[in-house]
Amino acid sequence: MSFNIGFFTVAMLAGVVSSMGQPAPHGASPHAPRPGTAPHGHGMPQTTGATATSTTTPAAGAALVVVAGAGTAGFVDGTGAEARFNKPIRLAPFGPDAVVVADIFNHALRVVTMQGEVRTLTGAPDQKGHSDGPAAGAWFNSPHGVGTSADGRIAVAEAGNHTLRLLTPEKRVAGGYTVTTLAGVPSEKGLRNGPAAQALFNSPHAALWAADGALVAPDIGNAVLRRVSHGEVTTLAGDGTEKFVYPMDIAWARDGRLLVADAGANLLRTVDEKGVVGTVTTSAPLKTPHGVAVGPDGTVYVADMGTHRVLAIDAAGTVTTVAGVEGEAGSDDRHLNKPAAVLVHAGWLWIADLDNHRIVAVAVK
Repeated sequence: MSFNIGFFTVAMLAGVVSSMGQPAPHGASPHAPRPGTAPHGHGMPQTTGATATSTTTPAAGAALVVVAGAGTAGFVDGTGAEARFNKPIRLAPFGPDAVVVADIFNHALRVVTMQGEVRTLTGAPDQKGHSDGPAAGAWFNSPHGVGTSADGRIAVAEAGNHTLRLLTPEKRVAGGYTVTTLAGVPSEKGLRNGPAAQALFNSPHAALWAADGALVAPDIGNAVLRRVSHGEVTTLAGDGTEKFVYPMDIAWARDGRLLVADAGANLLRTVDEKGVVGTVTTSAPLKTPHGVAVGPDGTVYVADMGTHRVLAIDAAGTVTTVAGVEGEAGSDDRHLNKPAAVLVHAGWLWIADLDNHRIVAVAVK
């Protein structure tokens, strides 16, 4: 059964997480070098993880499948270890057995199949800037977030230009998509709501579609969530009593709430239909949670960048390690190096392994 709760319509299913009303401290710039909260920096402190049994589908500490990339930064289309990325940071479904990847320093969107085939959808290292039009010639500046809609459109949270971009399928144009600016003023940052073309953002980092066609984006420089609908931009959450610090990524929980990976507060937050912010209670602390996803069984997955792990959180809040080794960065089939994003798609838990410049996966049922 479905119900309308204002800013989205969702299937009414069992809840995933419990929440409590503790506010997070409100930080300053998301790129300031604060200990434990500089997600793309170095020297993050380690934390002790949970060892309790979880209901997560993958086996704890399961071996990673390296889908594409080989630990070296670059820009190469190809298969498996031949391919090169330069800081892959966010993932979204792309057809039945592939994902689209935001590749930060290549200023590009890449497509990766489960067979490891990598191709560039739009952008390139020598096309840093802002230019709309056919995808083959479009320019981007540090795309950080990507989200696909049911009708095939792709939204891009473009941190470098402080905009939200949109790729609309169009077979007759070069690259198969037309690129437009959905919201924001290129290269101008700030916090301004209203008509999309005049609205201002400050380093949007993810993009997630709602069932009613609205787009939600964490605006980390302003420490709020923004919503774009019918050409208007509003602030959805984070400007009230309870604040975010660095809201990095978002996902829909099965009960219709938004889950927010608040990397600066080291917390997993929730946002309900009224924009009320809560905090997920977990059996162990998080350290720089940078990505969040929800599996079909309701398991919540977190890319815990500060501990180089991907964690699973069950309905009771029990935390288990799914991939990576706590406090150890590495590039073999057991280790991760600053995992930035997670996505459950096509029977796999996909992981953007940021500082290994690769895409890896763990099988799920």
